[in-house]
Amino acid sequence: MALKLCRRLSGFIVGANSRCCRLSDVDKFALLFQNCTDVRSLKKLHARVLTLGLGRDVILGSEILICYASLGVLCKTRLCFQGFLNNDLAEWNSVMVDIFRAGYPEEAILLYRGLKLRQIDLDEKTVTFGLKSCIELRNLLLGKGMHADSVKLGLSRDKFVGSSLVGLYSKLARMDDSQKAFEEILDKDIVSYTSMITGYSENMDSTSWNAFKIVSDMSWSNLEVNRVTLVSLLQVAGNLGAIREGKSVHCYSIRRDIGISDEVLETSLVHMYMQCGACQLASAVLKNSAQSVASWNAMLAGLVRTGQSGNAIHYLYIMLYEHKVVPDSVTYANVISACAELCNSGYAASVHAYIIRRSIPLDVVLATALIKVYLKCTRITISKRLFNQLVVKDTVSYNAMIYGYLQNGMVNEAIALLKEMVTECVAPNFVTILSLLAAIADHKDFARGRWIHGFSIRHGFCSNVDIANQIIRMYSGCGKIASARIVFASFENKNLISWTTMMMGCLFCGHGGQTVELFQLLMQQHDNKPDSIAVMTAIQAVSEFGHLKGVKQVHCFVYRALLEKDTKTMNSLITAYAKCGRLDLSVSLFLSLEHRDLDSWNSMISAYGMHGFYTKVLEMFKLMEEGNINPDGLTFSSVLSACSHAGLIKEGLHIFQSMTSMYSVRPQEEHYGCFVDLMSRAGHLEEGYKFIKLLAMSSLRLDNRIQVLML
Repeated sequence: MALKLCRRLSGFIVGANSRCCRLSDVDKFALLFQNCTDVRSLKKLHARVLTLGLGRDVILGSEILICYASLGVLCKTRLCFQGFLNNDLAEWNSVMVDIFRAGYPEEAILLYRGLKLRQIDLDEKTVTFGLKSCIELRNLLLGKGMHADSVKLGLSRDKFVGSSLVGLYSKLARMDDSQKAFEEILDKDIVSYTSMITGYSENMDSTSWNAFKIVSDMSWSNLEVNRVTLVSLLQVAGNLGAIREGKSVHCYSIRRDIGISDEVLETSLVHMYMQCGACQLASAVLKNSAQSVASWNAMLAGLVRTGQSGNAIHYLYIMLYEHKVVPDSVTYANVISACAELCNSGYAASVHAYIIRRSIPLDVVLATALIKVYLKCTRITISKRLFNQLVVKDTVSYNAMIYGYLQNGMVNEAIALLKEMVTECVAPNFVTILSLLAAIADHKDFARGRWIHGFSIRHGFCSNVDIANQIIRMYSGCGKIASARIVFASFENKNLISWTTMMMGCLFCGHGGQTVELFQLLMQQHDNKPDSIAVMTAIQAVSEFGHLKGVKQVHCFVYRALLEKDTKTMNSLITAYAKCGRLDLSVSLFLSLEHRDLDSWNSMISAYGMHGFYTKVLEMFKLMEEGNINPDGLTFSSVLSACSHAGLIKEGLHIFQSMTSMYSVRPQEEHYGCFVDLMSRAGHLEEGYKFIKLLAMSSLRLDNRIQVLML
């Protein structure tokens, strides 16, 4: 078809030298390029254009460029740049916009570089679409270069360039730079303000509250917010759990009649209220809205996220039978996720059967949700069959299957699936590697852990701080502290978790001195100040040595770091002082605590027992009972041990019996050991032997056994 049209066109072009005729031919060729659907015909048309001397025409060149790009022959488009573009900036900009909108930001950046090589002055349109291309590619380095170009040319204060800079830095989670770029814009319009608010909606941290200040500045500038602005504000309110601000945005939209019956805004309102835990308000919005499937999906997802999985299943029934809303694959995925939370494989199977009966296509999202629920309910065979039936498997579906295998202790199968991912050219992500490393660390499997470490290095995952921290944990858990130290030393972007993981690894492997050294180095860091976990690790390390001075130094740091109100930290200090022989300091700390939790009482009871004050142990236990603080297994271990050492048989028998009768604490091996030790120390060897024999009689209840002994 293309060749026939070329032949017809040749008749018009032979002998045509007039400008009018040339324009007609260009229009006809442009139409041919727009309708071209294969590379072979495109190449022939392009050759015909060059033969007829039309290769330098800007209109045709732009059409050729877009056609090559749309057919995926990107390397050929670069040859077109040189042929038809002169030094006219408007022509370059026109082609750059077309190529960007066609979905090829890499080629738009090539055009930007071509302009700079030809030393053609850039304008705001060039820089704007260059920055938009960097946003699409998430290329911060190149974006910074364009930012520098805009500053040199005095374009950084332009509202279009400024908005693009705000978008670039926001997408890459650099909100400080984004704020600076926003402040530089002189003539801010609604797009500039909305870009900044959208940036805060995409980055959840404490600075996100600034979005509400920015919208207030908008009103002072007499700029009316639009639907996009409101949607971004609702997302910020939901992320922060700021229901008061979210309600204000909702009321504003009602007063100004913005987004009435708009699906996106209504869905955003439902999502915001669910994130803020206001389920009734979300339900009210849903009831008074157009009730699109997206709004229902937001409701169901919020219920699952807040642990109301049973309500999510109930809402599916209301959606189907009361409101006659047709669910989509996301709806079913949310309901199946609810089944997974409830570990209800029966209801999941019912939903699965409903999907099959209605001939609903099983896409990747839906299939992955089913795989997850069956894996969680230990239905491995069904999950594997569903996974194998997937025509297109993505990283998420592979991750779901790998995680399921790991949860069920099938490490070999998980690693085999990782190898299959690589073979099938499905790129694993950091979630894949993190899951494998965590499972291998728990199993203390050094050989497989080292293999995963090598895999991470080969595929460039070791630059991720979370993966590096997990590798340190894995080596430490396997007792290979030297390997963990090498990884720790070689990693530049250490965060607080990196230091804490390394400290805990050294402590676990019996290197308390190295733990203290790491803590001292951490205190000297400006970026990473120790938190309560790091402090507790250091306290445990110095107390293992019985180093009283070291405990006091850490205690001083606790006050400097304003951690004295952290109960867990103070509990660690109570135990540490007791281990170093200063029971008086332990008592003082315990009495000074504003809030005493169960661990506080256990620490003090253990401290008294450690120093042989067994009557004090029983007194503390009685105080716990009077304060309605329910003891746990650790409490009973300490109290029974105290009774044993003090020879208090009756008290020990009574406390042992109260474990199940009063506190529903199931005795463990250490409790039985304490009880037998109590009998033996008191000279009642026969009763102790009798008790051991009674333990083997599983049909006899525990309280009955104790009553037999007390007779």
